[in-house]
Amino acid sequence: MGMEGKLRQVSEFELAAYRKNPAKFYSDLIAVKEWPDLTKLNVAIRELQNSPLFHRIRERALSGQPPIQEDLDQYRRQVELVRGENQGTLEEMHSAFMGLSKNGTQLSLYKDWHMVHYVLTGKSWEPVDSPLGMAIMGGTELPDKQRVLGYGPARYLTPSQVRDVAAALGDFPFAERVAAYDHLAAQATKVYPPRNPNDPLAEDEKQALIDYFKLLKDFYSDASKKGNSMILWVE
Repeated sequence: MGMEGKLRQVSEFELAAYRKNPAKFYSDLIAVKEWPDLTKLNVAIRELQNSPLFHRIRERALSGQPPIQEDLDQYRRQVELVRGENQGTLEEMHSAFMGLSKNGTQLSLYKDWHMVHYVLTGKSWEPVDSPLGMAIMGGTELPDKQRVLGYGPARYLTPSQVRDVAAALGDFPFAERVAAYDHLAAQATKVYPPRNPNDPLAEDEKQALIDYFKLLKDFYSDASKKGNSMILWVE
């Protein structure tokens, strides 16, 4: 799936336990992946794909004929019905890969994490010793002796560092920096992009970065108010 940036809020007590025994974090990381129950959704999709309606549409497509409009309209209505009945599951699936987790303690910046870091710091892979630089790629390593994570060990920020990051993000003109984004300069620094690095950012890509920044800013603000620590990693 590529390199996905993740952050998790933990209490001071949880962080102390992880610092004492880093293997516990990696064990917990594997154990607490919150995959939604897809049983109901899978059954609904299977029933839809096995229906005479779907087979009629498929057979006409395979024979080079356009679908009957009435069949197509009915199939679209059934798809919307399945989607509506399983909206909660679909939202859980989305949050497992992108955005805020259902319990609010974990944030996924998906593949946009590196672009967000670049806009915040002007750097790609180099460490940046500033609150903005710590937001995604900073922190102290939690040794990963078993190499659970393929892109290097997780890192942590203390509550005081979290407060510094939250304050820096709160004052940062992210939308203005995205508007001035130079894709050639970014390409030269080997930024890991979610899409084609040779093209300028499209408007939807710019908006996606702004949306992820807002999630990041709100996540740090929430952690700061709660006095939490932060753990960051790429998987």
